[in-house]
Amino acid sequence: RWIGPGMRWSRVTLPYDPSANVFLLRIGAGKELPRHTHSDSELTQVLYGSFHDGRALFGPGDFDEADDSFHHLPKVEAAGECICIASVEGRVLFEGRLARIMGALVGM
Repeated sequence: RWIGPGMRWSRVTLPYDPSANVFLLRIGAGKELPRHTHSDSELTQVLYGSFHDGRALFGPGDFDEADDSFHHLPKVEAAGECICIASVEGRVLFEGRLARIMGALVGM
């Protein structure tokens, strides 16, 4: 699904837990996700490309763990797109009004 210019999202259905909140993100070079935090935890693994969020640079194979203790603004490196798989417990809490609306529409 399209979630913004240069951004696509796809839910991953797990046969043993259909209610799991797991999804793939494909974000274009230089694009950034809206600033957000989490109501619980989010685990992200980079499959292709790289991104940074102000704390660290994450590349292929790297894991990022995020929770409600900080707000971040993940930005894909200019060299190319980034593809990640993420598992979210709770909700992604976007800061901007438009981002909250888009997040609600796609179920993030």
